[in-house]
Amino acid sequence: MSPKFGFFKRKTSDNFHEKKSQTNSIQTVTDKELLEIIEKEKKLLENDLISDLEPIRRSVLDCLDRLRGAAVELEEQEIKVENPQFESLIKTSKRILITSIKKESFVESSEINDYEGANKFKNNLELLINRFGQVGDSHNRILNEFMHKQINKLKNEFDNLSSLLKEVTKILSVKESEINKSIVCTDDLILLKEKLNERNYTHERLSELTEERGAIDNNLEASKREHYDFQRSEEFLNTTDTLDKVNDKKNEIGKFQKNVINMISNLSRPITKFSYLAPKEIQGKLAIMQNEPLEIFKDRSQYIQLFGDLRKHIVDKSIQIKDPEKTIHQIDEIVNSLPSLSSDLKNLKEQLMQLESSVNPKNMRQLEDMKSKTEMYGKYRSENISKVEQTKNNINEIDSAIKSLKRKIEENVSEITNTNYSIMIPEFT
Repeated sequence: MSPKFGFFKRKTSDNFHEKKSQTNSIQTVTDKELLEIIEKEKKLLENDLISDLEPIRRSVLDCLDRLRGAAVELEEQEIKVENPQFESLIKTSKRILITSIKKESFVESSEINDYEGANKFKNNLELLINRFGQVGDSHNRILNEFMHKQINKLKNEFDNLSSLLKEVTKILSVKESEINKSIVCTDDLILLKEKLNERNYTHERLSELTEERGAIDNNLEASKREHYDFQRSEEFLNTTDTLDKVNDKKNEIGKFQKNVINMISNLSRPITKFSYLAPKEIQGKLAIMQNEPLEIFKDRSQYIQLFGDLRKHIVDKSIQIKDPEKTIHQIDEIVNSLPSLSSDLKNLKEQLMQLESSVNPKNMRQLEDMKSKTEMYGKYRSENISKVEQTKNNINEIDSAIKSLKRKIEENVSEITNTNYSIMIPEFT
């Protein structure tokens, strides 16, 4: 906050940037070489800045020395106050001002070595002036009224400090644009290096995946060939012939069972009506007859009895159906054929068991292992293809980022150094 003395008004000068002419020649450099060039350019700019600020820094230190000296003189002087009622207030204001000058009149006195140090010096000077301003703003009326002559020396030094701050601000505003560009270029070059390293790693990963694909393809072809050869061996052909017979027998059993199911499903409506009249125990067996008709072969005599009861209800007309004679014929056909059907089914299952027992289990396990191995290599190949595609996409993204960053760096460096540079980017085949 600026005091009403008018001592500490701060003003920042307009930014000034000297345009440089561009040369048409292009120099090819590595990112490392360009980083060294930028660092040297930044150092030159900082040296110019330090050189410009050094006289001002010394003037600030001299001014602060004089302020402290003036504060000591003011402290030793007696102030005569005509009205005793203001004496305490005046002495308090005097003491606060002197204490503030002694306490706050210090800035970093070490040499300015770089751009960061220059900004720190400027910020410390601003902070110092603001603190003086706060004290002056609080006590300005009393100080100007009763201590006008005594603080003239202080006011002169305060004015000097404000003028010196303006000079510092002006010098920094001229240099900071180019220095900041150098800093941005340095950061971008570091990022470019990281992207190039990432690109190298990703290309290495792509090479590994390509090599891995070759090994997978070789293993997959070998597995397929092994599978093919085994399927045509005499040993396996004999097993295959037996397997064909097993499948034929299974199909035969399937047709037989389907025929039985169809026979009983023709009686679905009469059985449903019968279940309405039957006790719960009988209802459960009728439900099995409808839903799992092949179960009748496990307890043939019991289900023959149920078919007999069903036939009796139809004959007695306690169950009303559309064509009772046809239904009675169907029931008689099932009951009469159940013994032979049961025997036939038993024989078919025994034949199937005999055929299955003649199959060489070792050959079947070997065939299953070959099939699993071929499927495994096929899965590995699909995963590898996905990884290769993703890695290529990553490389394209990285290359795009590198291209954009390269262009940005080259444009900024051209403005800073007045020289056109081209960054060498290694190519991959």
